[in-house]
Amino acid sequence: MAFSPAEHLILIVVALPALTAFGLMGTGLVLGQVGIPTLPEALWRAIGLTAAFITFAVMLFIATSEFDPEVLGLQQIASYAWSESFGAKFLLGVDGIGLCFMLSTTGIVPLAMLSAKGEPHNSTRSCVLVCLLLETALLGALASANLLSFIFFWAASLIPILLWMGRWGGLGRGRAASRIWTIESIGLAALLFVAFVLHDSTAVQLGIPTLDLIEVGADAGRSLLDVEIAEADQWILFLAMVFAFSTRLPIVPLHFWLPAAHASAPTGLSALLATGFVQTAAIGLLRFALPLFPDAAVAAGPVLSVLGITALVYASLIALVQKELKHLVAYSSVGYAGFALFGISTLNVQGVTGAVLQLLVHGLATAGLFMLIGFLSIRRNTTEVVAFGGLAKPMPVCAFFFGLMVLSLMGLPLLGGFVGDLFVLLGSLETRRELSVIALIAMVVSASYLLWVQRRLFLGPVDEPANRGLIDLDRIERAILLTLAIPIVAIGVYPNPVLRRVEPTVLELLYQMERRSIRTDEEKLESETESELVRLDSAGLEPGGRP
Repeated sequence: MAFSPAEHLILIVVALPALTAFGLMGTGLVLGQVGIPTLPEALWRAIGLTAAFITFAVMLFIATSEFDPEVLGLQQIASYAWSESFGAKFLLGVDGIGLCFMLSTTGIVPLAMLSAKGEPHNSTRSCVLVCLLLETALLGALASANLLSFIFFWAASLIPILLWMGRWGGLGRGRAASRIWTIESIGLAALLFVAFVLHDSTAVQLGIPTLDLIEVGADAGRSLLDVEIAEADQWILFLAMVFAFSTRLPIVPLHFWLPAAHASAPTGLSALLATGFVQTAAIGLLRFALPLFPDAAVAAGPVLSVLGITALVYASLIALVQKELKHLVAYSSVGYAGFALFGISTLNVQGVTGAVLQLLVHGLATAGLFMLIGFLSIRRNTTEVVAFGGLAKPMPVCAFFFGLMVLSLMGLPLLGGFVGDLFVLLGSLETRRELSVIALIAMVVSASYLLWVQRRLFLGPVDEPANRGLIDLDRIERAILLTLAIPIVAIGVYPNPVLRRVEPTVLELLYQMERRSIRTDEEKLESETESELVRLDSAGLEPGGRP
């Protein structure tokens, strides 16, 4: 059967960046073997940017023309057998949550490549390859509806990150890379443990091993959502998954790698760590952990809420004493990750929807801040807060975009951050009323250090002589920041297009949790009834206690 691009759009989105990278690599090797000079770096950069923009354009086409917000479940499904005997396949699809995260990731990648233009590095070719390979790994994880393919892309994303960090990172890059490798290895082991257990469970209960979340083809009634899991086993598997996803989200105390990583990472890598990398953990929690283990998720909800609020409070307090810009924004990311976990733990429509919006918008705003810090670092060769002051005079455009990102993180109305924060708080008022008060206090603390850094960098006199001659953002840098600012403002002014796509997916998630939880309760009731009948029969009694 002929390949039809229209029927495999999701595959094109996921595979195009990696295919472009391998094509460029293969072309370079062939040219080198025949003695022809390799392609110039400018051409490599142009081809990489073109592939990244095409990927975003296809994803935007799916979002605006091919995705139906009225249809529940995954759409644009593409299934490719990997190992049928093991139940593994590349099963890709997109729902409302994955759609938003994939749009932000495909949009950030070309901006990350453009932002790296002014940074010193040894090889543009290697930088393009690493960036494209990382994009495919992140998109594959966001689109995976098979647990093993999700784990495959999850692990695959580590390789380009470690290469990017190790080759072009700043001071302390070796320590940062080792921290990422250590914590991600432990998380990967936890995910593989869950996959092996579910593989055996499906083989026993369904007659065929499968790790698919949805029924594909003739596999009616054969998916992970059809597997019955005892409550004790749910607890073990749910905690293993939460631990794995908390390493990347990241949640205190598993956050220790993030500040060091952002402090050493190049600007483009920091932007992708703040968006697509974190979002793969969120989609794993929402797509796999919650619907597969609903009873454990509901019981652990209060603990997860406390953990999320603790992360928000801790990160806000630590950020208050930071003297380096990247560390400060990194701890801000840790705090908002905790706030997102708090929203997810409410397990209602408003809270989970708000958490998704919060991860989306705050990811974009944080990426914008890291890019602005990178642009300042190129001009001043430092990211220490004390090195700046009064930059609004020589760099008014930079001050405007920095203020916009800060105000969005603070949750100012008419900016995207406000919508996510509002929905999380509305959801928490239903189930976590006391903790919502603590969350509000922590948000005030976070707003205070964000306003402080804004005032310290851009307001007041220009004390440092080196700051007086700074050149404002150029056209490419302005275009990058404007591209990030547009969705932040658009979601804040008119969030309905995003909400129409996210809320049905959240409703489907909560329905699956309720359906599987109800079935588990019915099994408990049947088991208790059978036990009571056995007890009565052994005692020579009839139901009701009569002899």
